[in-house]
Amino acid sequence: MRKLLVILVLFLTSVSVQAENITFKADSSVPEIAEAYYQDCIEMVKGQFKLDLDGSDESIKHIESVLDNLSEHVRANGMDKNRVYNLAKMFGFYIGEVYKRNHGGVTWGNVIIDGTEYYALGKSKDNSPFFWPVLNVMKRIHKGRDANIQHYYSSIVGK
Repeated sequence: MRKLLVILVLFLTSVSVQAENITFKADSSVPEIAEAYYQDCIEMVKGQFKLDLDGSDESIKHIESVLDNLSEHVRANGMDKNRVYNLAKMFGFYIGEVYKRNHGGVTWGNVIIDGTEYYALGKSKDNSPFFWPVLNVMKRIHKGRDANIQHYYSSIVGK
């Protein structure tokens, strides 16, 4: 029951865009950044963890296992905040690109939440904010298993 509640809370706080303090702006420079981090993620995970990321929805389970290890390390030993952010971008852009390639209907840009800007995907049809995977990877790293990225992704794709 606790796990279901955590998933529900993550889903509502991560996907809900009802609040007036959230806006999305498409940015044509972000897809190139996303592609570079997507490729970096594939190479790093294969090189360091011997896992093949194939761009499928199912590959997010590999990302979750890597993030579990990373989270444990960061929470036990600390890590430079810029290094953590760069890793969050790499994993977050991989997750976002997987969604974009497999489900479409979204565009890269930035979401502004309470005055702070984050990379995000917005809905192509109405330019509304949809989800912000880099920020959610940051949550996963700092909060641990309660912010499970595979559950988060599954809630978005409806699986």
